Amino acid sequence: MRTQLQQIADELAAELGITGAQIALARGEEFAEAATGLANARLGTEMTTGTLIQIGSTTKVHTAALVMQLAGEGLLDIDRPVADHLPELRLGDEESTRTVTPRHLMAMTSGIDNGPYADTGRGDDCVAAYAELLADLPMIFRPGTAYGYSNASTNLSGLLVERLTGLCWDDALRERLLKPAGLSNSVSLPEELPFHRVAVGHQPDTGEVVPRWTFSRGAGPAGSTLASTAGDLVRFGRLFLRRGVAEDGTRVLPEAAVAEMQTPQVDVPARWFADSWCVGPYLKRWDGVDVFGHSGTNLAGSSTLLWVPERDVVVAVVVNTPARGYPFADAVFDALFPAHFGIAKPRRPEPDPHVKIDPRRYTGRFEAHGIDYTVTADSGNLTVGYRAEGEEPLTTALLPLGGDRFLPADNAITGHHNWDIAFTCPNGRAQLLHNGAFTARRTT
Repeated sequence: MRTQLQQIADELAAELGITGAQIALARGEEFAEAATGLANARLGTEMTTGTLIQIGSTTKVHTAALVMQLAGEGLLDIDRPVADHLPELRLGDEESTRTVTPRHLMAMTSGIDNGPYADTGRGDDCVAAYAELLADLPMIFRPGTAYGYSNASTNLSGLLVERLTGLCWDDALRERLLKPAGLSNSVSLPEELPFHRVAVGHQPDTGEVVPRWTFSRGAGPAGSTLASTAGDLVRFGRLFLRRGVAEDGTRVLPEAAVAEMQTPQVDVPARWFADSWCVGPYLKRWDGVDVFGHSGTNLAGSSTLLWVPERDVVVAVVVNTPARGYPFADAVFDALFPAHFGIAKPRRPEPDPHVKIDPRRYTGRFEAHGIDYTVTADSGNLTVGYRAEGEEPLTTALLPLGGDRFLPADNAITGHHNWDIAFTCPNGRAQLLHNGAFTARRTT
């Protein structure tokens, strides 16, 4: 299996212009991993299977696991208000502040805006300082009433972990999860990096090194700081196949917590990203088989972790060319799932020219923090204009897929994630726009 993984890694990294990549796989007791390319093109450093790469939002499953540990210890009820433990919490409105629960935070149903990518310092109070920023953000929707991916909600989960353990999130992550699970190639603090081989991020096409490592320690729980390897991600995924038990027999998660984390909570309107969201991970249904996992991208890396209980399989990929991470993961899974796991991976949907739409159902302006979309109609065809802080504005056609879903003609609007764009339309008019994972609310 390792020889096959190596061939897949070499060929796809070259095809997609990726500087360095790792793939790891566990099937039953079998474990294999491969690495290709460079960890640092400026230094000519080789990528190895033990080289740490930023994993981005896949970290959210680690943070959810910490919360579920606390629930298993009786320190937290995930259906009681967050404010029971964070009385200083202030969200965009008083009702949401009173009613949002840890389940909402982990299942992406909190209604909290995705939030700012703000640097709140390097001190141990940085996660709490991030939480203070949320008071100024309007809610996207009332907690528990819809789906909306949110970095901010996961940072609040991290603050809960801090409050209930008395540790900063980084220390809680290391002492309560990474060490007992045997994840020795996973670290979140910069001062831990010199003791490992480390990859830096690279730009697509040019291969130039990205000059920054991370944007904020305060967003660590959501995925700003944790660096790992594909092998360690597979070991983490194996916890869910082994009902919370690590490879050395240590119980890391209660068995009931594993079951809860793999229970669907809400459907995801933009279905190419995921079919449902659970308590931490997402759920995809491929060929009638449940596939759990998470993916993520940040300044220095991109990762995807998937596990399939029905097949006793875990697969992870990590790259240090972040903008190519999702296409690489898709291509790896196209190569592995049908041939080796007997699961036909769905193909990206194609627009259906026969679908009739009522443009008035969708037109208007939709906003989230730092982002706005303007959906307009011309001769029955929809167009969306996109503006975001620090990015070039763009306009693209929306090609109907049916069921309030569309494919953007220009994939740049999804950050080259190949996502579809969907609308939530209560009472016949769109109130929410979903750009793959991320949700914006109607404002006009």
